[in-house]
Amino acid sequence: MLDEDLAGRASTSGADTLLAEVVSLERVTRRRRLMPSPGRALLGLGLAAALAGAIVVGPSLFKTSSEQVYASQAVTIDRVGDDYAFYFTDGDPDPAELEKAFRKVGLDNLTVKLVPVSPRQPGTVFGIDKTEAGAVAKFTGGDCPRRVENCLTAFSINADVEGPAKVVLSRPANPGEKYAHPADASWPGEALAGVNLQGRSLAEAARVVRERNLKVAYGLDWPLRSGEEGFRSEDEVPESRIDPGWPVTAAQTYNDGVIVLRAAPGPEATPPPGF
Repeated sequence: MLDEDLAGRASTSGADTLLAEVVSLERVTRRRRLMPSPGRALLGLGLAAALAGAIVVGPSLFKTSSEQVYASQAVTIDRVGDDYAFYFTDGDPDPAELEKAFRKVGLDNLTVKLVPVSPRQPGTVFGIDKTEAGAVAKFTGGDCPRRVENCLTAFSINADVEGPAKVVLSRPANPGEKYAHPADASWPGEALAGVNLQGRSLAEAARVVRERNLKVAYGLDWPLRSGEEGFRSEDEVPESRIDPGWPVTAAQTYNDGVIVLRAAPGPEATPPPGF
């Protein structure tokens, strides 16, 4: 799973659920998912962005004057104050082409990795996996197509980043290939195509899944103790800790024969340490 793979599942569920945990990116501040692994995050269009470490949802990149410093069919790069802003326009990117663009602006330690996602994934899933503690990345959604025609996704990173960092972009998975990022199991072509389990009890949902000769796994989304809107996700939860009456918030698949049923724990539930 690509949970700390950059991201995990969607802060909401279904197509509204990734990297889906991707709602519309301009709405990303409405819910926040805290990741168990600091320093990594997976962001994507159509999912609810997952944030971690120094990666934050930033303000519009247009509030500061910008200057285009590189442009190709795959990516346009602007210099915006102390940052470089990247606008991706190719949904099937060539890592070598993108790395060439990074080198043109002096980001010699920025590399590209492609990860498999559902061919039904609405929008490009992307993220940045950084190892330098001081690196800061900002994400922008609504500004993307306004700056560059056919823009799919955009983010910026501080121009003086020195340590290695990796841009993670999605590609359609091959037939039978496990997804690096979870998909809504009810999407057309997925394991539970057309079956909506959201709102049903875990017991009923598990029965439906097993009737289709699929395995069941569980995840829990704990409300933030700070009172902020959002949740902290707990994955690979044993069935012994599951209340079969809890409502399903999402049913996800990694294309491996397992359906991950996510639920919101009841108010009587005790979260594990750290949650």
